[in-house]
Amino acid sequence: MAHAIIEWSANLEGALDLKGLMNLIADDMANRSDGVFPIGGIRVRAYRADDYVIADGTCAEDAFVNIDIKMGVGRSAEFRKAYFDALSARITDFLADLFETRPFAFSLYVTEVDGWKKNSIHKRLKG
Repeated sequence: MAHAIIEWSANLEGALDLKGLMNLIADDMANRSDGVFPIGGIRVRAYRADDYVIADGTCAEDAFVNIDIKMGVGRSAEFRKAYFDALSARITDFLADLFETRPFAFSLYVTEVDGWKKNSIHKRLKG
């Protein structure tokens, strides 16, 4: 299980390649995690924040992208540090134009969660 939830300020409409960002994260989880994240458990979704205040609220150009990742417990601290440092760097590179063209904030938070789930997508992927 690895779920990424992207939240982004509405004033990025047209300036943020949202589909590209979603695909970057999904591809990264599937192909750069050495199988730690089963493909059938990867979810990436995004929600536009229409109502927000950023910093002091005085600059209409202030914008943000926040990514919350939830993953099942059991991954080592070494894996989490190495993997998410690298993912954060790739996302920062992907968002580079936003950092250069406007006041912009990016954040990435990772939470380990216990949960109850049932998923038949794994069965489909096996064959």
